[in-house]
Amino acid sequence: MNYRRVLLIAELDDAPAAAIAAVGLVAPDAEHLVVVARLPARAFAWLSTEARPEFNDATETALDRLRVAVERTARTVDVEPTSEFAPDRLTAIVTTCAIDVVVTSVQPLRTVPLLAELRKRTSVPVLWTHAGPAIASHDAGTRLLCVGLSAGGRAAVITFLRDHASPPDRAVLLSTTPPSPEDLRELREVSGISPDVELAAVDGDSLPQLLDRRAAQWIDLVVLPRVPPALLLGIIPTPVLILPPVRSAAPEWERTVDVPDLVDDGRVIRVRLDYAVGVGRRTPIADQEVGFVREGQVVARATSRHGEVELPAAGMGDSVGLYRTQGQDASKPPAAVERRVAILRPGPRPLMLFDAELDDAALSSIRSVAWAEPVGVRVRSTRSCQSLRAKLRRARLSPRVIDAGAVLGEGDALDVPAQVDAVRLARTAARMRADGFSVAAIVYRGPHQPSTTGFAAVRADEIAALAAPPRSALANPISVFSRLDMTTVSETISGNRIEVELDNEKARGWLLSSIEGSRQRVHLQVYMALDDDVGRPVEAALAAAGARGVTVRVLVDSLHGLHGSLGAHNPILDRLSSRPGVELRVSKPITGPASLEDLKQRDHRKLVVVDGHVALLGGRNLSHEYYTGFGEVHLTPGTTWRMVPWLDAGARVEGPAVAALERSFLQAWTDAGGAPFDIRDSAPAGTTAARVVVHRGLRDAYTIEAYLALIETARSHVYAVNGFPLLLEIQHALLRALRRGVRVRTLFGNLTPKHGDTPFKGPWAAARTAATSLVHSRMDAIVAAGGECYELVVPNQPAWDPAVGDVRPHVHAKTMSADGRVCAVGSANLDITAGYWESELLLVVQDEAIARSVEARFDELIAASARVDRSDPEWRRRAGLREWMRYWPGVLSA
Repeated sequence: MNYRRVLLIAELDDAPAAAIAAVGLVAPDAEHLVVVARLPARAFAWLSTEARPEFNDATETALDRLRVAVERTARTVDVEPTSEFAPDRLTAIVTTCAIDVVVTSVQPLRTVPLLAELRKRTSVPVLWTHAGPAIASHDAGTRLLCVGLSAGGRAAVITFLRDHASPPDRAVLLSTTPPSPEDLRELREVSGISPDVELAAVDGDSLPQLLDRRAAQWIDLVVLPRVPPALLLGIIPTPVLILPPVRSAAPEWERTVDVPDLVDDGRVIRVRLDYAVGVGRRTPIADQEVGFVREGQVVARATSRHGEVELPAAGMGDSVGLYRTQGQDASKPPAAVERRVAILRPGPRPLMLFDAELDDAALSSIRSVAWAEPVGVRVRSTRSCQSLRAKLRRARLSPRVIDAGAVLGEGDALDVPAQVDAVRLARTAARMRADGFSVAAIVYRGPHQPSTTGFAAVRADEIAALAAPPRSALANPISVFSRLDMTTVSETISGNRIEVELDNEKARGWLLSSIEGSRQRVHLQVYMALDDDVGRPVEAALAAAGARGVTVRVLVDSLHGLHGSLGAHNPILDRLSSRPGVELRVSKPITGPASLEDLKQRDHRKLVVVDGHVALLGGRNLSHEYYTGFGEVHLTPGTTWRMVPWLDAGARVEGPAVAALERSFLQAWTDAGGAPFDIRDSAPAGTTAARVVVHRGLRDAYTIEAYLALIETARSHVYAVNGFPLLLEIQHALLRALRRGVRVRTLFGNLTPKHGDTPFKGPWAAARTAATSLVHSRMDAIVAAGGECYELVVPNQPAWDPAVGDVRPHVHAKTMSADGRVCAVGSANLDITAGYWESELLLVVQDEAIARSVEARFDELIAASARVDRSDPEWRRRAGLREWMRYWPGVLSA
């Protein structure tokens, strides 16, 4: 040990050997020793004319012997006799002489109150030893028993081990928590402790009995964070070092912090900070500076934002300690550390990620797997990581708990329902594999098996049958596959001719001309179909195709197509089903009491494939508002909202991607009971590369991952055009893009179209207007962060009544573009329902010319639209009123 300046408190009559040995134990290279020796009453002989005491011969002799005994204990030694141990005098010595340890062998009952007062005033440690035989020295260093049964006690002991113990020393650190090898590794790396340390849990023994039993075996010194009653009774047989208290400026009522273990994706480490105590969902620790400690030093500082901190991946080691810095002593970071967490990085050993909420029997099955390293994943934020770690320790598993939300960068993700937990676990695994982790399997809860590629997804009762993966499957995938490959299970398809449009009239022309020109087969899938001025011409074209021998297959969602569910019949679909050559199927009809999954897990895809040669996809259903141009209708103030056209988008595809799109239809068709059919590959038709991303509800989240890939790889700008409430995870990704300097532009509308500030009338107009507030509330955070958010405005058209003025229509398009290099269009909204519940289709176009032309069209629309001004007091008022909508339940999102 390395204490340097010592105050020795002694009785002159006592033999000094034990006290001197204690000084040598803690300060073998002492620079200065001050000995305060209390003299017996008989020691004084007073001269009446002087104000100082004179000592008798016996006392002078005893003082001389004491000076000789201690003269080699330090480089400089002062011996000060005193008639009484006065706290003020001892405090002055400690302060003036910069004492860093106090040693005494005076009986505890006589000195403990004094030493407690001195320790409180000066924050110096106090070493007490028996006035008996000298302590034996050991060439191998001092053998320490350290007791840290509370968080503050452990902090004091760890600070002592870092600052004063030496490499030859050996220590046992007692704690109430059963230790693991990971705990010890974290302790050493975070705290910068150099001596050999063993962790041990306190069992049923009382502390005095434990100290007595340990000390009798091999302990040289007991290290305690406070004065124990056993010391007062004199029953601890070994020297005891009582450490100074750890002082914290945090108020006593401050809730403790809860942190998952961290995942290094090679770019950034996301830290999720919550309060450990709360009701229901954890409460994020917002807007507080946090210090990160490694090897006893602060290596990074960052301020939390909505409970999240981002750290650079470099230089953080394999574990880190963290603490809230406000009011803490920056010179003693190990003492301030509130939590130690591991940092996971890719390695050769395969990982098995499991839902940390699994029951004890399932955890026992996981423990039986020898070929993979199990890692717990907190999928729901309703449980603290500390409680989950305790659960894993009881199950004799490694107490590693990572957080799905942190890996995915979801933010607080208040809109994500529990029904998608298995998918989020699979997403976590896929994301980690894309970052180079050798994830071999996940163990999930719930009724739905998530889709996976490259790793297995099993329930707990299927673990025993799970075989170790071949070693080739464990290679780092990031060098071969892009993030889209790993997270959307799609591949780049080259050789296509693709055109993207945001023009209802053009889209209608494409649809009718493609059906009218069909020669072999027409496959049409929609979510809704109405018997109106758009539906009837399409019905006629399909009927005509069937009549001339074309095979026509029509697939409609049963619930939203109002056909076959809950007794509903759609007249246009009834007529189509009776046409020669036309086969009609409806997906997932509801014929009995409807569950939440029945209502939410629908097929939202919109697709037309003609002759295996051309495909049309996008967001449009078969009805007036989707396929009618803004200049094609006569609008008046009395027009119903259903007659007001919407902004929508789609794509026309020729080339090899058509076969991939048709396979999406085939899967949906056979799921609805249709007979399978052959699909022929198409010849190259152009030079554009694209990906076909298919999402199947409650099995994956591939379209979310596709949108996130565009946002998170953007370096210059992102456009997002969407009229539904942003999934909070996508909102969070856009906010991160803004923070790294990416320009974010969004375009949205009104679910109930308005002329001026007045909504058009019609059925459900009030409910749709309320839903518009939810859409706009999800834009408020982006506006506040400096994003360019526009409400679509279509200027008055020649065909409209001049009294209508400008119109603010609904935006039904689902499009995104990034950096003028890649864009996406399809049926997938950027909301929770499309992201998880419904089945969707998205085309990702990897062509700079197309992306730039799409962005130019966005710019035209934006130029006429109304930007939301964050300095506008009216916007601030509205944003404040709808702030609560952030907590809108995900299962209720339309």
